[in-house]
Amino acid sequence: MRKQIYTIMTLFALVLTSCESYLVNGDLDGFWQVKSIEDKQTGDITRCKGDIYYSFQRELVLVSYTSPETPTGQSKENYIAYFTHENDSIYMTDFRIYLDRNGKQAPLSELEKFGLYELYNTFAVEELNRSSLVLSSEKTRISLKKY
Repeated sequence: MRKQIYTIMTLFALVLTSCESYLVNGDLDGFWQVKSIEDKQTGDITRCKGDIYYSFQRELVLVSYTSPETPTGQSKENYIAYFTHENDSIYMTDFRIYLDRNGKQAPLSELEKFGLYELYNTFAVEELNRSSLVLSSEKTRISLKKY
């Protein structure tokens, strides 16, 4: 019985330490659903219907869009970039089409639906906790919830 308890405790410790190695950005790491995107210049707010997502892990961010017309199991629009999180700021650089063999750059016209207006974006982190994230740039404010 004692050996089983030690085995269970060891496995539990391994799981905890292995998960921590992936969560290097604290509460930021994970899958986020965009609730709204505010255009700061016009004041227009776009309420998202669960079709736009941001995923942060290590030094990569993946942004995804799923159209309501997209059949289940078919590909979505996905773009990937590097990011850094420093001093309440997030810097996203060099967006590319995800899984493109040639590493083609993402078209700016496609990134706009994510609240991204440049290939290199800088956001102030207005709020970050386990369940909500608010990013703000000169042009946009993006409100997200942990998925």
